[in-house]
Amino acid sequence: MVEAITQESIYEPVAKDLQTVITEIATIAEKVPENAPEHAKDLGAKLGHVLATPGKRVRPALTLLASRLWGQGEGDMPIKMATAVELLHIATLVHDDTVDHADTRRGHQTASKLWGRNVAVLIGDFVFATSAMYVCDTNNVRLVQRFAETITELARGELNEIYTAWQPSISLTDYNNRIYDKTASLFCTAAESGAVLGGADDVAAKNVRDYGYSIGMAYQVYDDLLDYRATSDQLGKPAGHDLSEGILTLPAIIAAENGASGEILAFMNASKESRTDLLPGAIEAIKQTDALEQTHEVATGYIDSAIRCLDDIPPSEFLDSLLALAEYVQTRNY
Repeated sequence: MVEAITQESIYEPVAKDLQTVITEIATIAEKVPENAPEHAKDLGAKLGHVLATPGKRVRPALTLLASRLWGQGEGDMPIKMATAVELLHIATLVHDDTVDHADTRRGHQTASKLWGRNVAVLIGDFVFATSAMYVCDTNNVRLVQRFAETITELARGELNEIYTAWQPSISLTDYNNRIYDKTASLFCTAAESGAVLGGADDVAAKNVRDYGYSIGMAYQVYDDLLDYRATSDQLGKPAGHDLSEGILTLPAIIAAENGASGEILAFMNASKESRTDLLPGAIEAIKQTDALEQTHEVATGYIDSAIRCLDDIPPSEFLDSLLALAEYVQTRNY
């Protein structure tokens, strides 16, 4: 019997370094001097809540695994970069939850729910700035520039989502650009930075970056699919959340072309008071088409592309983990 792929088995070759990243992030909230004023200590407590929210740690693990593909990548620099990548991810979640008025994230109350939107934005800014400090510690101008580009892309993705909300017609190109900015861009950075720090040449670094791109695109497409398939308890947030916020993702875009446009348009164009009653019907109409199956095929295509990007990488346990990560993204249920 073949054992199921787990996060722990994927991360095992870099488990020690990944734990160092997790520990380093946890200490950020503890670096408040004992004689600091009470409001500073309160900031430390709030940071502790934000930084301790459990996550999958996929992005820092990707950086660490990519850094070891050529037998190098040991030492502090990949750990610093992996820490920067995870902090950037955490910061985007804080801001996303604030913009989305989300009450929970992974089963925990969000910063904006606990302390209000103003405090949440500033905590997100604090974590953003802290992430930049870690990437600067790598002393690699190429990675600093790419990291800055990523922050720009992440912000652009969130802005595009805001501007296109409640627009009943979103093109596939618009959708792909949005999910690259919001999700795949950071996967690209996580993968490429690890490869660069691990001694990859330009061709190899691009291949690993392209792997990160395909994994990131697949990751978001699967998330958009799970928003229709999984339960709220599994997701750690309300199921059908995107459509309820007027955001059309790939299942809805495909379904609108396959016979569900009437129900989707009715929901999107309805008054705010009527939307709650119309939402279940719109979701069911989407499910009644083959949009979920087609969305799954798109995600699978990205996974196949990711695996092909690694064809020229020398065999190692780190390569095995990246291949296993592709399979894990493909088979996870939530």
